Amino acid sequence: MYELLDQLLNYLRGIWRFRWYALGLAWVVVLVGWAIVFRLPDQFQASARVYVDTDSILRPLLRGLAVQTNVDQRLQIMTRTLLSRPNLQKVARMADLDITAKTPSEMEDLIDRLSRSIHIQGTRRQNLYTISYENSKPEVAKRVVQSLLTLFVENTLGESRQDSSNAQQFLDQQIRDYEQRLVEAENRLMEFKRRNVGFLPNESGDYFDRLQAAQQKLAQAQLALREAENQRIEVKRQLKKVEGTDSLATLGGAGTRGAVSTSVDSRIQTLQSHLDQLRLKFTDKYPDVIETKRLIASLKAQRKKELKALAELPDAGDTTDPLYQQRKLALDQADANIAAIKTRVSAYQDDVNRLKKLVNTLPKVETELKRLNRNYSINKKNYDALVARRESAQLSQDAKETGDGVKFRVIDPPRVPLTPSGPNRLLFSSLVLLGALVAGIAIAFLLSQIRPVVYDRRTLRDLSGLPVFGTVSRIQTAAVLLKRRLDLVALVSASVLLTTAYGVVIWLTVGPGGSIKGLLHPLKGLL
Repeated sequence: MYELLDQLLNYLRGIWRFRWYALGLAWVVVLVGWAIVFRLPDQFQASARVYVDTDSILRPLLRGLAVQTNVDQRLQIMTRTLLSRPNLQKVARMADLDITAKTPSEMEDLIDRLSRSIHIQGTRRQNLYTISYENSKPEVAKRVVQSLLTLFVENTLGESRQDSSNAQQFLDQQIRDYEQRLVEAENRLMEFKRRNVGFLPNESGDYFDRLQAAQQKLAQAQLALREAENQRIEVKRQLKKVEGTDSLATLGGAGTRGAVSTSVDSRIQTLQSHLDQLRLKFTDKYPDVIETKRLIASLKAQRKKELKALAELPDAGDTTDPLYQQRKLALDQADANIAAIKTRVSAYQDDVNRLKKLVNTLPKVETELKRLNRNYSINKKNYDALVARRESAQLSQDAKETGDGVKFRVIDPPRVPLTPSGPNRLLFSSLVLLGALVAGIAIAFLLSQIRPVVYDRRTLRDLSGLPVFGTVSRIQTAAVLLKRRLDLVALVSASVLLTTAYGVVIWLTVGPGGSIKGLLHPLKGLL
């Protein structure tokens, strides 16, 4: 520990020995450094603040109808890309800075300086952005900030309009393409239907459904035919049974023929009553009235035929039997019903046979028709969707053009303070003084190491490696003491003068108005 203290004390003695060199170098350094600091040009910082309002009353109203873009995300991307080289080139042209750049290398240097000097700060939640730029000329700094502000607003709105325009053009082109496809699909479908008339499926379903339905109808008609034939056999049996009895003779002979009733009398009476009710509500030209009259006339004609047939029968007495007449009429109706059912059976059989013959044709037709309908449906669906999207995009563009989508409010327009914002001469002057002191101490220490001396016996013993038996003290005379005192006074005076000079520099830096431009103007001319 004592050795370390002795070593440190020897270093301090060595520095003290070359104190005038240290002080002289400190004076040289501070004078040169302060001169350089004073000659630094003043820097003026222009700034502007802008607020971006992304809350619009139209956004909740148009939700689900128009395209909702993420305005906040677009704004963040725009602020990050504002200082790109193309934008900085635009700023240089707008602020007339490119006039000073004569060569491409000078233009690159100008862009680099702009990139380093421009600062954009923003708060993500409040959307409040501050644009600042520092330059030695206040009017240039103001022009650059104004150019940046203009570029920021125009790029944000212009990029949104460009995106909307590109989307509109893309949708229009796609709609035209799908419209052409839709027309071609319609023409193919129409031509296919025209070529395959009679082979196309209907409401009954496809080929196999139609074949199954025709077979079911045929089976039902055949069942009805068998039932009608069995009914006809039963009616014939009953008619023969009536003809074999003599119950007709007991009814009174031919004199009763004029009172014979037919099977259609009750129906004629019912239709006549219905006709009377219709005439109370409608005219004779009403369709139901006309149809009812036709049925009554048809039944009356049938009644006349039945009476005529009864009149031509032999006067045997049994032909006037009502039971016989009913069985006879039932037999006629059964025959007519069988004939009608046979017609239906024949028609259904023809349908089944025809469908079976087309077993290789109709499925192909139906498959091709489904394919054409599927292509048409897909094109129609895409076409309708594109038209809806275009209307939504148009509505979004109209909403943006109203100016209610994103609003830019300039809180603080571009301005330049009257006092310069830099350089920080107080800090630089203090650093110059500190650097001068460090340089002086360093040069004194270096000289002490180059020209070392011995201050005590231990150091001499360590250097020589020989034993030291004693020391001789030096007696200070009055002249030597006076000289040392004068030297100390001169050293203190020079140090106080250096401190005073530093105080003067500080006063000039932070003096009246906080600027030394006016005070140092004569000094700058001399320097």
